[in-house]
Amino acid sequence: MPNIQDDFSMLRNALQKVDFFYNLSFGELDELIQALRKRKAKKGEKIIKQGEIGDKFYIIGSGEVSVHIKKGLISNKVATLTTGDFFGEMALITDLPRTATVIAEEPTELFVLDKADFKKILMKNPKISSIINETLTKRLSSNK
Repeated sequence: MPNIQDDFSMLRNALQKVDFFYNLSFGELDELIQALRKRKAKKGEKIIKQGEIGDKFYIIGSGEVSVHIKKGLISNKVATLTTGDFFGEMALITDLPRTATVIAEEPTELFVLDKADFKKILMKNPKISSIINETLTKRLSSNK
């Protein structure tokens, strides 16, 4: 298993930026971090594709990705993300299609949390589940 200890502080900071992880204790964040797996993406690789159902959440350990949203026939680059940034968090708690395509702009190291591992953590930690449900309700009602 890759050593994630070296990246612990960056990962903790990144997870605390996710609105539904914001109120978690260090112990709860550390449990999420233990479930992360390292993955490398090559320059030009599509990490996630708009319209697909997602099952992974990503934190960028190093490198750079671009976020593209396609409307009709036109695809627009809407953001560039770098070390410590994250994407795909809604895939952990909904079965909705991805809202963007994310492409590695250079060789990129990612920390990945699978939905199945996330659900195991939720089963053991009802507090996390209630925080996430509350945050999701707020997020979905503000998108109406």
